[in-house]
Amino acid sequence: MTAVDLFDLTGTAAVVTGSSRGIGLAIARALLSHGARVLINGYDADETERTFQTLRERYPDDRVARLPGDIADQHVAGDLITHALAAFGQLDHVVCNAGIDIIKPAVDYTADEWDRVLAVNLRGAFLPAQAAARHWIAQGGAGSVTMTSSIAGSIGIPTLAPYAASKGGINQLARTLAAEWAPHRIRVNAVAPGYVANIMDSVTAHDNPASDLRINTFTPLGRRATVDEIAAPYVFLATPAASYVTGSVLAVDGGYTAT
Repeated sequence: MTAVDLFDLTGTAAVVTGSSRGIGLAIARALLSHGARVLINGYDADETERTFQTLRERYPDDRVARLPGDIADQHVAGDLITHALAAFGQLDHVVCNAGIDIIKPAVDYTADEWDRVLAVNLRGAFLPAQAAARHWIAQGGAGSVTMTSSIAGSIGIPTLAPYAASKGGINQLARTLAAEWAPHRIRVNAVAPGYVANIMDSVTAHDNPASDLRINTFTPLGRRATVDEIAAPYVFLATPAASYVTGSVLAVDGGYTAT
């Protein structure tokens, strides 16, 4: 296998949750550009449909599929896997990327807010991974799962209590599933982004120049990442080039957690 082949995803199929916008959409585009077929998913049905139509303008109909829905719902998670199998005839990669955040002092969170963040970010990562693993184990085939973590999963950042808890959970979930599913040739990893130019919908905490200055000062590379810079490692983790990589939490943060 040549060096080029190691990064070729032609003939494979992937599911990317939370991919109707932002980092998830960048991941879907990156996988498509390397030859994969991709099923996209978003919470908002209209937004997911618009994204699907946009992707179809560049890629053939048989390369892209979509299924909107709440990833915290067990039925939606299972349907993503069965829909991808129906659309593509196979499933090789699952990217558990969907996530939400509510930024406020820890003393101000309601129980419902806590539960919702953990449901989407943590249960919403486990359920599609579990559904995919059940399929791969039953079929005796290999697969890869990549989850989206965060620098908040390993360092303390004020006003992110439930989000940080969910991402710390993602780190341990990825390691645990990697150890448990390795005998089945299922690799499980996580990517932990730092600060990104794309901000989650409705999050305005970093709009002011002082916040940007702080972020750039404490990031050794001196800037936020683009969504494409975050997406690229997901491609690597899905390719044969990462065939010996499992149980890893890959920091893609410009050096933020290295200092």
